Amino acid sequence: MEEVNLQEMLAARERRCYLQTQLLHQYKKSLISFTLNIPGPVKVLPGVPEAFATGCQRIETLLKDRLVLIQHMETIKEKTGYEAFYSVDANPDFIKELMVSLEDQDRIGRLFDIDVLRPDKSKVSREDMGSAPRTCLLCGQPAHVCSRSRRHSVAELTAEIGKILSGS
Repeated sequence: MEEVNLQEMLAARERRCYLQTQLLHQYKKSLISFTLNIPGPVKVLPGVPEAFATGCQRIETLLKDRLVLIQHMETIKEKTGYEAFYSVDANPDFIKELMVSLEDQDRIGRLFDIDVLRPDKSKVSREDMGSAPRTCLLCGQPAHVCSRSRRHSVAELTAEIGKILSGS
């Protein structure tokens, strides 16, 4: 299990933003950007490849079931984390509603971080859709509050994520 440093994470985030911009410009369609919420210096824990594959499969199945055309799909698998991008020909608000249902579906879905971007690069938020904000894995408070205040240690969060990834 490889650790990543801050510079590597910042470079990965910059690469993701660049790729999102490129895909939005090229396809001029809604863009789904899928990653996993894995805090701490190790982003590819045991079970992460399987959880990522599950997320991709669920996204693709749901889109197919709802007759949403995937115009382009791309994945990146680095030690900084796994990422998938889908350019889709559908209303971004509708797509976000579908993706929120996947994030809220079950314990593994809690690890999914599925952003939906409009063709103008603006992000569709859960709140835009009238959905509740994500909750903390450990205490049920709004996740952004715990994250910003660092209420829980990386070790506590990683232990809980390990339980989710192992199915226990």
